[in-house]
Amino acid sequence: MLNLKSFLLDSKIYSTIIKFMPRIKTNADIPDIQNTVDGFPKKYIPKVGTRDATLPVKIIRKDGTVNEGSGKFSMYTDLTPENKGTNMSRYRILIEEILQKDGYYVHEVIKDLLHECKARLKSDNAYVKIKFDYFLKRQAPVSKIESHMDYRANMEGKLVDGKERLFLTVHVMYASLCPCSKEISDYGAHNQRSVADVTVELDESKGIMWIEELIDIVEKCSSAPIINALKRVDEAYQTELMYENPVFVEDMVRKVAVELDKELDNRIKDYSVVVNHYESIHTAIAVAVINAGRELK
Repeated sequence: MLNLKSFLLDSKIYSTIIKFMPRIKTNADIPDIQNTVDGFPKKYIPKVGTRDATLPVKIIRKDGTVNEGSGKFSMYTDLTPENKGTNMSRYRILIEEILQKDGYYVHEVIKDLLHECKARLKSDNAYVKIKFDYFLKRQAPVSKIESHMDYRANMEGKLVDGKERLFLTVHVMYASLCPCSKEISDYGAHNQRSVADVTVELDESKGIMWIEELIDIVEKCSSAPIINALKRVDEAYQTELMYENPVFVEDMVRKVAVELDKELDNRIKDYSVVVNHYESIHTAIAVAVINAGRELK
């Protein structure tokens, strides 16, 4: 029987196959288009990079446990007019290298990425954002059964003109009951699922502002927190709790701001709050926005 390997080696077929196989090249063999110095508009680009690369992240909770999951990484640098482009693969490689270090949590990752990005990519400014899901166990109010609640969050870092800034945003769902509906109705009142997006600029030199603390502020100000697993006794409690704590979108955003004011110039330098009430009797969404009157708007 003819040996196929011998046949290929002894024939022109083998040399033909080899001819069309890719050749391994060195950097010296490959032109670097991004380092071209001519033939493009000499314009400054404030941000260039990659968005939403999915990688594993660890976030330490207030109680010392670790929230492990996936995060979406976005990383940018600025580009001077003299440079045509940046090497996009370097952003991903840099993230992978930083994440290989044991014990790294999201706030540490961001700081390292900012400084390494600026140094290795020879940029003046660097920006990093990591979006992630944050899970906490919540107890039902009466039965005390536990269920997981998923809070979406992101942490963002900026290194601009040598100044490092760190921001935390938490997306918190809650229930709101309409005060007007309660006042004008003989019985009952409409309520809705609502959302607050709270962004704070952190000052870690004065202590940590935990994700849990921002969640607690929102839920305390709401008509009632949302809890995923409820028995009938819990549902009755939640319904009555909402009825006793009606809140307009304007009330909600002001109440959250009052709580954040207590930490202003302490653990937080600035804040912005956006509240959305998804009305159950209208197709429109009621919205209110408030801030500390500084840079976050």
